[in-house]
Amino acid sequence: LIPGPAGLVQATMRNRESENPLPTQQFLSDLNGPAMLVFNSNPWCYAVHYVKSRDLPEVTTLININHNLERVPTVVAFVESMTPTGKGNYTINLKDPTATIGASLHYKVKQHQQYGEDIVVGCVLILKQVIFVV
Repeated sequence: LIPGPAGLVQATMRNRESENPLPTQQFLSDLNGPAMLVFNSNPWCYAVHYVKSRDLPEVTTLININHNLERVPTVVAFVESMTPTGKGNYTINLKDPTATIGASLHYKVKQHQQYGEDIVVGCVLILKQVIFVV
């Protein structure tokens, strides 16, 4: 994603190319609304800095994922919501500056000793080698 005002143009163009594009005015108001505060927060900035400082593969934005069993090298996303589905699993909404997608969180990840308790609404996840399926 291009930073600054040019990034808005780029994100708008990608929205138009997506499967379910939002009307341009709604898309731009979503980009500039309160949700954008998340992407200026310390957790978000730290996660992006972490990816760059570790020479991880380039971050794939959510709007650019084609959902056809594509393996994505790196995704940085904010956990917007979490809904338990039973047996300890969760349905979560992941958000980045370009889009929001639904995902599943397996109970073993949530129960992990080291980081399971930290996966809550409002956290930022750095995901590596993730497969997205429709």
